[in-house]
Amino acid sequence: MQVTLAREPRYRFSAGDIIHDLGEVGAGSTPLVGRKACHLGMLVNAGFSVPRGFCITTDALRSCAAGRLPLELRDAIVAAWRRAGFAMAAVRSSATEEDGREASWAGVFPTVLPVSDEVELLAAVEECLKALHASEVARYRRLVGKAKDAPAMAVLVQELVDAEAAGIVFTTHPVTAARDDILINAILGLGEPLASGRMTGDSFIVGRDGQVKAETLTPKPFMLTRDGEVPLRGLQRERSSLTAAQLGRLSRMAVEVEALFDCPQDIEFAITGDLIHLLQARPIAGVRAASATDAVEVDAYVARERRRLAERVAELRRQGRLTGADAVFSNGNIGELLPSPTPMSFGVFRAIFAGRCGAIVEGRRRLGYRLADDTAEPLYELICGQPNFNVEIDARTFDIGLPLDVGDILAHIAADPARANYPEFGLYRQCYSPEQAAALYGPTEGPQIHAKSRRIRAGMVEAAATLLASFTHELEPGLSRSLAAARQAVAAATALTDGGLIDEFQAWMAHLKGESCVLFVMAARLGFFFADMVRWRLERHLGSATLAAPLLQGLDGSRVTGQALDLERLAHDRIGRMAFLESYGHMSVNELELSLPRLADEPEALELLVRDIVRSGRRPAEEFHCQQSLRRAAEADLGRRLAAAGASEQELVEFAEDLRLAQAFLPLRETVKYYYAAEYAVIRAILREINRRLAWAEDDIFYLFPEELTHCFSATDALARLIRRRRRHHHFARLLARQGRVPAVIFASRLEAVGASPDRTASRQLCGAPVAAGIAVGVVRLLERPDLQSDLRGNEVIVTHSANLGLAPLLRMAAGLVVEVGGILAHAACQARESGIPAVVLAGATVALRNGMIVRVDGGSGLVEILDERA
Repeated sequence: MQVTLAREPRYRFSAGDIIHDLGEVGAGSTPLVGRKACHLGMLVNAGFSVPRGFCITTDALRSCAAGRLPLELRDAIVAAWRRAGFAMAAVRSSATEEDGREASWAGVFPTVLPVSDEVELLAAVEECLKALHASEVARYRRLVGKAKDAPAMAVLVQELVDAEAAGIVFTTHPVTAARDDILINAILGLGEPLASGRMTGDSFIVGRDGQVKAETLTPKPFMLTRDGEVPLRGLQRERSSLTAAQLGRLSRMAVEVEALFDCPQDIEFAITGDLIHLLQARPIAGVRAASATDAVEVDAYVARERRRLAERVAELRRQGRLTGADAVFSNGNIGELLPSPTPMSFGVFRAIFAGRCGAIVEGRRRLGYRLADDTAEPLYELICGQPNFNVEIDARTFDIGLPLDVGDILAHIAADPARANYPEFGLYRQCYSPEQAAALYGPTEGPQIHAKSRRIRAGMVEAAATLLASFTHELEPGLSRSLAAARQAVAAATALTDGGLIDEFQAWMAHLKGESCVLFVMAARLGFFFADMVRWRLERHLGSATLAAPLLQGLDGSRVTGQALDLERLAHDRIGRMAFLESYGHMSVNELELSLPRLADEPEALELLVRDIVRSGRRPAEEFHCQQSLRRAAEADLGRRLAAAGASEQELVEFAEDLRLAQAFLPLRETVKYYYAAEYAVIRAILREINRRLAWAEDDIFYLFPEELTHCFSATDALARLIRRRRRHHHFARLLARQGRVPAVIFASRLEAVGASPDRTASRQLCGAPVAAGIAVGVVRLLERPDLQSDLRGNEVIVTHSANLGLAPLLRMAAGLVVEVGGILAHAACQARESGIPAVVLAGATVALRNGMIVRVDGGSGLVEILDERA
């Protein structure tokens, strides 16, 4: 098919700015032709065999609006195609950010083949160009720390070699990091099925001297040719894709390529007859994550954390703050609130809630608890990068005048560590029946304890009534004013002086600590107090608290629930995007993690949320109404069951009151969080502005603690060193979390458990092929068609049949990867290594593994172990 050229093309660029032959490209031309084309041009000039081709430059494509090629550029491209005389070609992206040492972008941008005419050519170029600004690519760009860079795309058009065999060479083993092992993966025909993960291919380990050390051959159901897929049968399916002579030549050529670029290389090749054509050469990204260096550093990091924690416990004992037989730390609910937080996020949270006269102290004091100014200061600890609370300190923040037996609390946790998760439910006693009080404290003191618990409950009921009465007419309008002021402050941050930014940061911190979060603590304590009363009454009268969950679901009044319901309305065009952002633009996937963008910062994040709602088939409104129906049914049956169990009329009245207040304050707590999240958005905006002024790498500011901000404009060099070290430690923390090596409950008497591998005595082992080193323990997430998801929490092991282009950004948010088809050199394996997560190829994985299973993935050995089969 021919495309008619314009008779009088009017170029806005000189011909040299539009099209470059590969032979004209050399070192230093990356800004004009992208790294892929630049590297190929260097190979051409060094005498290697590279298929003929030309490159449409970044200057030419930068002017294209919405991925559409203007007429004069289309004419120039078609003219270059005609001059080249290709029968068929491969059209490949050559972005300036691709093929770097830290991130290869393997599989992120498209390759289109075969292209056989001018219409297909122009469509392929536009496809590559549009990918530059796709939402998945934008998310990936942020995840690899390139959000600030201005992306640019060149497009490479190369003659399509009718390959007899093709594959990829790693000059350093990508899993073991062994420098003496060259790894070659190959298939018959064109290499696309190998790179995309559709075929596993043959695998060869070859020494630098060309001697084959090991080989693994796999059946080849087909080979891809320029004319399409050709089925293979009989011996054709089983024969090796490469001969010993070809392997020797490939290994020697790979060593020469590595010497040219002066670093380990990932090289794509195609073989026709006696010629080995090089299709790509780029640095191997992510090998260090698989090296022994990480393991040594992680072990040293764990040892330091154990010593530090032991010293901290000893210090608290000297101060008289710890008196129990053991010191116990739990990640309880804080682990859900701040999983593997950045230092700034943890520091801000700790200062607001647990600082001297912080929100916990002030909020609970207003409810009658007996706390000193500094009671909560030692409450939170960051252990191997995971937030924990000190159980004994936590128990002391619940001092409301009732006996507090720390030894008994710790003994219960020692017997059942799960009780350290939300210990305020059932473990910290806030109420006693006459029988319970007498049994625990005797006939004289018991009645006094019971009477006091009755007075405490009455005081909490009164405090709850007062807060509810003032919330609608006084407190919520004040929160609304703070929300409006916060939004104005976000917009005004760029106009502040350096000192003004620090002052503004401290002012919002003070407001959160002394106002917004105090109200949050009060609402949370009241909600949890009355929820615990409901639990206690159910256990006392019915012998079980299983009814508590249905009685406390489907509650009205939560602005956070409102966000989920409005998201569904947005997905179905029942409200507008601007209206949604007006209400929820300050929210995030996790508002307490300051490094995460808010919805207003990241328009494509909202697109992903909307897409996920539509694609999942979920109906939040229907689900919420269903929860409400179940709750009302449980409520209707409750009175009858309690009366039948012998509850008195007064007990029934009090139960109804406790339930009503629990149902009121649990959603109210979430509503207060909705409002104070706007103030968190201001703090994030201030921190980002400071980061911008200091010209630091993206997110560097979040690796400081709040108290270090006062020095950020005067001691930048010293802080930069701190940031580098803390980034490394944060990497270790996430690695340890993925591997399940930080216990949910930590005992100071058993610190050897910190960093130890989890017990796997109940595991069931499945053996696959290792493709990316590392170990992770996580929850199975089966994906039928891998694509960018917005709801990964970081603890999922993705299990899928094969990888596609949409998987690359997803792996930056996952704990591990298991695919049924693919090889060590497929795009998915490359991306897993760059993301620092383990990956295994396991036949039948999508059948053997189910959603919700807990598995351990060992990307070094290829073992996938099922630790918990309950899905």
